[in-house]
Amino acid sequence: MSEFGEIIPSNYEQKIVRRFHFHLWASLGIFSVMLVLIALKFILPEGPNYTKGFAPLWVTAFAAMLGSIVVLLEKRLLHNQFSQSWFVKIIAWGACILLIWSSAGILFDFLRAAAVIGIPGLPPVVDWLGFVLRTVSLIAVFLTATATITFQRISRGACVRCGQGPLSTMRPKKWYGYAAFVLSFPYPLLKLYWSLGGTLWGGKIFAQHSAYGEILVFGINALLSLALVQKWGRVFPNWFPIFSGKRVPRWLLITGGWIAASMTITLGLLVIFGSIMQALGLEEGPVGTGGNPWLITIVYGNWFLLGISMGAATWSYQQSSRGKCPECKGEPIDDIKYMNHL
Repeated sequence: MSEFGEIIPSNYEQKIVRRFHFHLWASLGIFSVMLVLIALKFILPEGPNYTKGFAPLWVTAFAAMLGSIVVLLEKRLLHNQFSQSWFVKIIAWGACILLIWSSAGILFDFLRAAAVIGIPGLPPVVDWLGFVLRTVSLIAVFLTATATITFQRISRGACVRCGQGPLSTMRPKKWYGYAAFVLSFPYPLLKLYWSLGGTLWGGKIFAQHSAYGEILVFGINALLSLALVQKWGRVFPNWFPIFSGKRVPRWLLITGGWIAASMTITLGLLVIFGSIMQALGLEEGPVGTGGNPWLITIVYGNWFLLGISMGAATWSYQQSSRGKCPECKGEPIDDIKYMNHL
């Protein structure tokens, strides 16, 4: 009899346990680093004021402590037949949402860091300690989410590696990638309009900032979103030099897709949670930083939808391109039909 009853086949139970425990302990280590960085933020002088409206430090501290509790609960319930797994799942995904909020603003950090090394765009002033803290928070999201997904798959009797099981119903959809492609253009076009002398919607304030950085970043995002749903995202086309006819590295699109999704969706949550905090009078939100409320809502809302669609496109690509699962020997969901319709 397996340690988990009939839920996990015994032939790869030990591998699952080791992988699961690695994610749990890595998460706990990341949360410890976060708490150290938060303590340094309180001790060291305050950084640049562009971080006003970002998640307050107490939210990040609470997210780190909640995530640590989740890690301990998941480790405990792994050996308890999942009798209270629904409760742990709610806390775990709640911690992930708070961690995403804590990492929000990392795209601004990235663009400002790019300006420091000579890529024009935002001002070359960076809150470096905050940048590190937001990066670590984002890593914590992935570790916690990965451990929780594994926990969920074990609890419902699905294959831990690929997720196929009694409740596997997701099918690949191309429109996720096309939606991400369309949503990649509004913001860089707006910045281009401002850089060319446009004065509407805050153009006078941002006219001195170049649009090169935004055009480069969101242009790459647009190309990536198409690669996730087109045949040339699986195999390099004939017109591509050197690599023509070779398979596109799967890890490259998956890594790029999740990075793009995480950076943009965090900014969407920034304005949602920031506005709630501002309405409650707890913190100064993004609308209170001198910007146009309607413009802020439109821009950040666009980023939020872009992140959602990019994440969905990446997940769809990840599931349909994985090949036969080495654990359960299952085929990708509708992979052949999906490829035939690209």
